[in-house]
Amino acid sequence: MRWFIWVLALVLFACTKAERSSATDEFVIAFSSCLNQRYDSSYWATIGEARPALFLFTGDTVYADTLDLNVKRAAFAGLKREPHYRKFRQNTRIIAVWDDHDYGYNDAGGSYRHKRAMQKIFLDAFDEPINSPRRAREGIYTSEELALKGKIIQIIVLDARYFRSNWIYGERIPPYSRTYREDSREISTMLGETQWQWLKGEAQKRADLRILVSSTPVLSDDYKGERWGAFPRERARLYEAMRSAGGKWLIVTGDRHFGQISELTGVLPYPLVEVMASGMNTVWEDGAKETDRYRVGATVADINFGLLRIDAKAGHVAYSVHDGSGLARLTGAMKF
Repeated sequence: MRWFIWVLALVLFACTKAERSSATDEFVIAFSSCLNQRYDSSYWATIGEARPALFLFTGDTVYADTLDLNVKRAAFAGLKREPHYRKFRQNTRIIAVWDDHDYGYNDAGGSYRHKRAMQKIFLDAFDEPINSPRRAREGIYTSEELALKGKIIQIIVLDARYFRSNWIYGERIPPYSRTYREDSREISTMLGETQWQWLKGEAQKRADLRILVSSTPVLSDDYKGERWGAFPRERARLYEAMRSAGGKWLIVTGDRHFGQISELTGVLPYPLVEVMASGMNTVWEDGAKETDRYRVGATVADINFGLLRIDAKAGHVAYSVHDGSGLARLTGAMKF
């Protein structure tokens, strides 16, 4: 009997060791957007249950549509005081980028006159190091690399606000408050030339998986609001930058207050996937009902977050969109 107990102990130890080893192969990234500081923020606890090592805050980190910078500062101060957010930050690192409501006002772009002051306010709010390149240049785009099991995971965060040209208004179509027409002029830009040259340099670096973060959705052509497709020349330039790079690309985005997974074929040698997670405490049900030619499956018309589970050893990333209870409602995977 004693020998049986000893063998059983060895088996249990081996299983525990294998599970621990397996866990170290996986790197978990969560992401979402659109957090109104005036509403319930307890969803941070639900996201935290997934135990992400990194959270990509993909825009509208607060709602403060105003030219009054003191109101902006107060909104971010309220976010930093929020108990659920404070607890989440104790265990998870955050990389944040702005969208319109935390940057300036609804749909604001490069013409926003307080953008330089807002850059400091925003970076201060997320405790960006004093020596960070994000503080030394115009715009808050950034990148970093993760070395996991011999694989390089590159995270590229775009700034789709600071340099962006003004939209050209289209007709009023319910349920939109405004729509935007396609603008193919050479003078119109999404990223600005300085950021484009930076992105070109990033795409030349070695990486096995590249996670592109854009607060403005890339794979949206039926949507009439803010979208990369409203600048066809700029989006074609983005696809060209992707094609020139090695490794696989995966896009994460937010903005629209519902969740979905989109897939586009024909621009890269493999299907290009975009995972949208948006609405941490707000939902746009009408938007979730719209048709979308690139959508895969249903939408998540609920508060939601996205998750990337990267298994570098296997060269595999599983992506998912989770509802208000934390349940995975949409899933997919790709090899890299």
